[in-house]
Amino acid sequence: MRRLLVVVLFLAVSGVCRAEEDSWDKLHADESYVNTFFSYHTRLNPDYSYTETIRQVKRIQNEDAMSSGEIPIVYNKEQQSVEDIKAFITTPDGKKHRYKMIQDVDTSSEGYYSDNRKKIITIPNVVKGSVIEYEFTMVNKQGPVEGAYFDRVNLYSWGPLKHVIITLDAPESMQLYFKNLNTQRDPETTRLEDRTIYKWEFKDDDIYDKNLSAEAYTPASIEFLPMTVISTMKDWSEIAGWYWKEFSKNIVSSPEIKSEVEKITKDKAGPEEKITAIARYLYDNYRYVSMNLDEHNYEPHPAREVFANKFGDCKDQTVLLITMLKEIGVEAYPVLVCGETDGDPAGLLPDPTVFSHLIAGVKLGDKIYFLDPLLEGYRFGETSYSLEGSYAFIVDGGKGRFIQMPFMGLRQKTTINRSRIKLRANGDALAENIAVSDRQASINTRKSIQLATKKSKEDMLAYLENLTQGGRLLSYKIMGEDNEYGFLAIGVKSFIRKYLKPKGTIMLFGDSSISLVNRFYYKERKYPLKFYAEYKEVDIKEFIMPQGFVFEYVPPDINLESKWLDASVKYTKSPNSIKQVVSRHYKRAYTPASGYEEFRAFLQKIEDSLNECIIIRRLKIGQNR
Repeated sequence: MRRLLVVVLFLAVSGVCRAEEDSWDKLHADESYVNTFFSYHTRLNPDYSYTETIRQVKRIQNEDAMSSGEIPIVYNKEQQSVEDIKAFITTPDGKKHRYKMIQDVDTSSEGYYSDNRKKIITIPNVVKGSVIEYEFTMVNKQGPVEGAYFDRVNLYSWGPLKHVIITLDAPESMQLYFKNLNTQRDPETTRLEDRTIYKWEFKDDDIYDKNLSAEAYTPASIEFLPMTVISTMKDWSEIAGWYWKEFSKNIVSSPEIKSEVEKITKDKAGPEEKITAIARYLYDNYRYVSMNLDEHNYEPHPAREVFANKFGDCKDQTVLLITMLKEIGVEAYPVLVCGETDGDPAGLLPDPTVFSHLIAGVKLGDKIYFLDPLLEGYRFGETSYSLEGSYAFIVDGGKGRFIQMPFMGLRQKTTINRSRIKLRANGDALAENIAVSDRQASINTRKSIQLATKKSKEDMLAYLENLTQGGRLLSYKIMGEDNEYGFLAIGVKSFIRKYLKPKGTIMLFGDSSISLVNRFYYKERKYPLKFYAEYKEVDIKEFIMPQGFVFEYVPPDINLESKWLDASVKYTKSPNSIKQVVSRHYKRAYTPASGYEEFRAFLQKIEDSLNECIIIRRLKIGQNR
């Protein structure tokens, strides 16, 4: 249900008077298309197999919706089948046309290490005013957990909705748990013989909110949007028990694995060095092949198979990592991970589909360290930029436990640019610049440099040469290229033609302004603001004045602080030079909608305060400073 509600933009039309239809149609006349009806019906069987029947009606309103003529249905051929497909289109002249064809595509060609396939229904005559209707049934042998069922009903939508009906038909004997998040809206319940039907029905934009698509930087949906979560499991310990069973049976070593571990750790002193050597071996020798942590895709392949194939997804490579660590006497567990922007799943009913990644939790002494076999450039025990703040569920053979992963230190997320610019009276300049990347950018750039071809290097030099505006690149140097765990710096010396354009006897430079308010152009806001990322940018510029010039104006130092952002500019002046240090520290912060006006006012204050330049003036002949 949850997945289909995301993939299919649902909507409705049924049993309403003509005046209501006219009103709704006029309200959404400028949309490229409108979905006038959507129904989703799930029938659960006593053995936890289930069918999903989807029906949708969509009206095409302009040419931007022409792509609606291709309807994709993704399924897993080992666990699912698509049946009873009905699809047709009614053209503006009232004629009804059947679908043109149905293709069945093997999506393994898209890089998936799985049994996923895709049926594509092609509809003819998709023109303005036509109405597409289709229906199909998905038959599921079971969900991702045998003997269990879970789903999520979202009681909100980014698009206009005319009529939506969602039903869940379950055996009376099956224990289902429901939990409402940010809502008191319960389903309508009907009992028929030995079955119970749960129904959610929405009409005339009942759950549509245009603010959802307009407002960025919102919290995770589970924190503020209405939804109902459903599970046959009551406690997360049931997920822990199931997944430990699924995962641990594939932690099976072999003589070849044992021999490889001995070879790569023989000259390593202690457990940390050995763990690092094993992780590095995986980085260097195994190819990542995607197979999403989603329905039917939880059990890893046996470690011996992954070792022989030299490829696998996150869970495959993690099962091999844990198997290899076991050979050196180090205990490790699978750890299910979801990003911080998805919200903390601990408060939900048990549902493994909330997780999108899997890594290893390595136990040394009384502490658990997190190790992602797909990442490189981080020391053992460090938290990567991609994993910081993520919510993790440690599957340790017991009840399992939730934690939030630690955050990187601010220094690891700081970029520093240092420049020394010798100005000339005609506006030309000799510039020396050293740009120090943050930790993740250093890793990415270092990798790009290692893989760079002769052609790509030539293209980069041509790009840098072009930045001189008709001048010339004097030298180019990469620093820290061989320091796997350090910061990468790039130094450039260049002659820049017309760095400045003199305005009579004066020159203006050192503009420190930044543009922030235009990201938040709506004057009012309905939902909270939440900023997840923390990082810092520091620009240090030393300007050497040309002979015969004096300072006409130096802006005052600025230091503005808030819970969202700290911004400062500091000037240090000498007779013939001036140093400008501009610092911006973006913070993790939460602000309710009521604080939005204050937030925008602070951003405007930063823009107004930083939008100043240094001004120098040419002395007249014989004039003293």
